[in-house]
Amino acid sequence: MMSVSEYMQKGFSAVELLITLFIASIFLFAGYQLYTQVLKDGADADKTARISNLVYERLRKATAATTESAPAGCAASNESTTNETPIVSGFSSVTLTIVVDCPYSTSGSLSDLFYVSVSASYNDGTGIKVLKHAVYTS
Repeated sequence: MMSVSEYMQKGFSAVELLITLFIASIFLFAGYQLYTQVLKDGADADKTARISNLVYERLRKATAATTESAPAGCAASNESTTNETPIVSGFSSVTLTIVVDCPYSTSGSLSDLFYVSVSASYNDGTGIKVLKHAVYTS
């Protein structure tokens, strides 16, 4: 038969077991917090990527339309600003602003250079945000 001291040396005491469980619960809680933050950040990145793709596609179309409609080059008459309100799932109040500008409208080597920018103002549930893409084209 084993004595109490021999038994204590071979196993865990209740205090050791409770301390181990407490430390394990702290790690599990921290892991869960990290997991939920990663999920939230991933969802935010997905929303930003969707809006960015929309803005980029609209920028490509605006650039092509600008160079086709003004083959002679950039002039003050080519400058314009338009607003669009596309419907995008997961967002409210999406507004696209397309600006075509002639930064060097005076005569010279840069007079055929257009500045085309598209910005999106949107509400993703956390507040109003703005994303902008722009390009120079001739």
